[in-house]
Amino acid sequence: MDTAKDARVLLFEDAIKRINDIVVNRKLKVHIEYGTLTETLKTVVGLIYEIKYSYVDAKALAESDPTKKAVSGIKGFGDTVRAVVAHTGFKPKTVSEQATYAELEYALRTVTGFPRRLMQSSDDPAYAVDTIAVEISQVKPVEGSSKLFLCRCTDGTRIWNIVTNITGLKPGRRLACAVLPPVEMMGQVSEAMFLGSEPVPSSAPLGLLVSIPTSALDQARAHVLELTRRMT
Repeated sequence: MDTAKDARVLLFEDAIKRINDIVVNRKLKVHIEYGTLTETLKTVVGLIYEIKYSYVDAKALAESDPTKKAVSGIKGFGDTVRAVVAHTGFKPKTVSEQATYAELEYALRTVTGFPRRLMQSSDDPAYAVDTIAVEISQVKPVEGSSKLFLCRCTDGTRIWNIVTNITGLKPGRRLACAVLPPVEMMGQVSEAMFLGSEPVPSSAPLGLLVSIPTSALDQARAHVLELTRRMT
């Protein structure tokens, strides 16, 4: 396995760098012990080289000590931040703060799900990100735009805000979406991206999709390849 070029590894590396940037630049507007978190992240960042240039097969990489230590460190970091947020009842007040926390959640999910993707997925870039089924609960136009819509969705465990230009979407519709780095559009933070307008089969449960429609895979692959091109 060419770990230096594998899309799963590249997105894992990128996610850790995103978390490190958030901490180093103190973008989290909550009272946390930045010194301790910085030291934890230094250790994790130091493991990236071993992981990226290990050149072992996917199963071995998922079970390797560097991977386990990196994932454990990031999970502990995420648990700490979420506990503080829950305890203080903190809510982002600005679009910038919303974007920071959306990016943090994306990065935490990408890192903690890394071993699972290595064990369960092929090296097809389409599987380097999570594809989930969500159900739309609300659709409204984005203020100031004639082409964008903000969809409030659920995957059965949390709420997702997704900005799209797909027309005709209504509450109750289930679609596949890719968990990609969040983007800000017209003052709204989009936390994922719909992979087309075709509904997922009614038999498919909400959440992580095991059987992904071909058209959704094609779109996920294209988005991942675009992301990784910027990293290499």
